[in-house]
Amino acid sequence: MTASWIVFIIASCVLIGVGAWSNLKIKKASASGDSGEGFLLGAKQVGAFIGAGTLMATGYSGWGFIGSPGTAYAYGTIEILANFFYAPGIVFGTLWFANYMRKQAEKHGGLTVPEYLAVTHRGTHNQRRVVHFFAGLATFVFLSVYMIGQIRAVGLVASEWLGISEELSSIMLMLIIVIFTMQGGLLAVAVTDTIMCVGMVIAAIFVFVYIVKDVSIVELFARVGEMNPEFLNPTTSIPYGDGQYSVFLVFVYALLFTITLPYMSVRFLSLKEDIKVHRMSMLMAIIGVILSLIPFVGIYMYYENPGGLANPDSAMPVFLNNYMPPGLTAIITLFILFAMLSTISSVLQSLAAALSYDMFVSIANRNSKYGDLFNRLAVVITAILGMFLTYVAPQGMLNQIAYIGTGGLIASFVGPTVMHVFVEADLRTCFVSMLVGFIANIVLAFGTDAGWVEAPIIAGLAGAIVYFVMGYVTNGMCCKVEEVKPSENIT
Repeated sequence: MTASWIVFIIASCVLIGVGAWSNLKIKKASASGDSGEGFLLGAKQVGAFIGAGTLMATGYSGWGFIGSPGTAYAYGTIEILANFFYAPGIVFGTLWFANYMRKQAEKHGGLTVPEYLAVTHRGTHNQRRVVHFFAGLATFVFLSVYMIGQIRAVGLVASEWLGISEELSSIMLMLIIVIFTMQGGLLAVAVTDTIMCVGMVIAAIFVFVYIVKDVSIVELFARVGEMNPEFLNPTTSIPYGDGQYSVFLVFVYALLFTITLPYMSVRFLSLKEDIKVHRMSMLMAIIGVILSLIPFVGIYMYYENPGGLANPDSAMPVFLNNYMPPGLTAIITLFILFAMLSTISSVLQSLAAALSYDMFVSIANRNSKYGDLFNRLAVVITAILGMFLTYVAPQGMLNQIAYIGTGGLIASFVGPTVMHVFVEADLRTCFVSMLVGFIANIVLAFGTDAGWVEAPIIAGLAGAIVYFVMGYVTNGMCCKVEEVKPSENIT
């Protein structure tokens, strides 16, 4: 048995152990409260350090270590600039919205983001069911797309590290994810995220130090500029948009990504009541700066092997296996691999919650005695679905797949999430806003040449305008209907 396999088995046992420990915490919470809150919100035990780790690990990982260097290899230094806007967007989104969403969830109820949207808007019992179901369905559809890219990324890295096929490595790793996610829910996901985030930071530092020891950044940029002037001084922001300054929209995208995507913003609902969000955000900022160095790998690989990689997403694996010392390669690959697992587990947990809780609760009984069992079984079902979609869906760059999946949810949820701060609209307004954002994003993403970040931002803006106008018109003027207090459970 090789050293890689030994390290892999030990790390896998640690993850499963975290799942078992988290399960004990959930059982303790279930004995004195809501078992759903234990599994879906980690018993609200997420503090500043764990919060920072889980948010940054989930925000980066698969696309950060594989997709981002691949995009840098394919498009140049525009990806480095994009990364340095991405981290501040996550930090500002957390500073702005973490406490707000946590307090709103405490006031109105809501164990998931789709339910949060349903219970924080006024309306009838049936309207609330419709919004809850539609939001859960949108979450399930778009995160299924997003998970495809994550599974492909982890299969690509693990296959080269362990010397097995991508299909076998993906299946094996998904089995590990299913085991510890079924055991510990969001708490297990958050703790393992944080462990892996520490590894990601260490890996980013090692990789960047190796590059600058081999060639200075000035020389690296100069040589790449000689080989391809567009790489160094791009006249557009492709793939993020045709305009030269469209890359600046990455900051807006990352901010919306943090506060609207269910697998990110659900962390806000799981925070401890006495958490200091500014301290958590400071930790996130430090982590973000370090992780923003990762795209330099793509530039370095272009410098060493211009146009020689058939698949740009292989830039990081090829770099590790050909340019780093074997021992260091094994350690860094482990960090990268399990960091990607953290995001898959986050997405898987949100997908399972959308299937077993959001769509189920909107048409059935929240207080069903089988609710906790459904939550756990849904993890298995969504994992199998994710593996199936991974190998039947069209191939594409991992970053592109990620932006299509997350962009659809951002466009759908930005109106009712962000504009609700300014206008207390009803459920009809919430539903129409989500529908407009949903349709607009599909049209822009597949029917126009809009960039990866342009389409969801423009579509989200359309949904936000609809929400603001309809909310302003109907606020206090809507028809007299029987309303359900936001704190009442859907039954």
